[in-house]
Amino acid sequence: MFSKSVIWCDMFLEMPLSSQALYMHLNMSADDDGFVGNPKTILRMIGASEDDFKILVTKGFVIVFESGIIVITHWKRNNYIQKDRYKGTIYKDEKSYLNISNNNLYEKKERICIQNVSDLDTQDRIGKDRLDKGSIDKGRGEEESPPPPPPNSKTYGEFQNVNLSDEEYQRLKEKLKSHTNTMVEKLSRYMQSSGKTYQDHYATLLHWYEKDEEELRKKTNDRSKAPTIEEYMIGDHL
Repeated sequence: MFSKSVIWCDMFLEMPLSSQALYMHLNMSADDDGFVGNPKTILRMIGASEDDFKILVTKGFVIVFESGIIVITHWKRNNYIQKDRYKGTIYKDEKSYLNISNNNLYEKKERICIQNVSDLDTQDRIGKDRLDKGSIDKGRGEEESPPPPPPNSKTYGEFQNVNLSDEEYQRLKEKLKSHTNTMVEKLSRYMQSSGKTYQDHYATLLHWYEKDEEELRKKTNDRSKAPTIEEYMIGDHL
């Protein structure tokens, strides 16, 4: 079951369709407490990418544990299981790290270190940075205090505040091509001017670029001229 308050909210619908589909499959594979013990297998089965999973983590739709187990943040809001049909999760240790918020969401009791999502195919753990809370209500992946930079990352942007590993930067150049530096500078200036921080700069840049592409397509359909760089820089995601 899926609650409309979750899958019809703007944050969910703004995600790529591939991330939305992955969320559905993870929910369908979860136990009666919302835990999924084989997320890597599900990614491979449906052909989802690591980026799809990282977006779900960044936006707080799933919570990742050091063991590689994940839990659906909004499971209690999505599902109600009768007591005579309920079977408790076998992942007791992971469940002990969770509280249920007033909004009926799973929240971590404390910060838990989780591994890099880029190692999905070779490691037994899933995750990337340290996540404080897994909640839609937290906003677009923004943190109240700056998270520690990922291991082996470098700083980019005019204000040297965008953290990317060499692999992430190369993947951005492959996906964003000539717009890579434009988007990096955009994020750097926005964080410097607003004081806001983001848990995962790589996933944030991908999300912003996808929204800009969507806006460009709309403008191109409305007008018969090619968009200018000034139009590209407007964006609707800040």
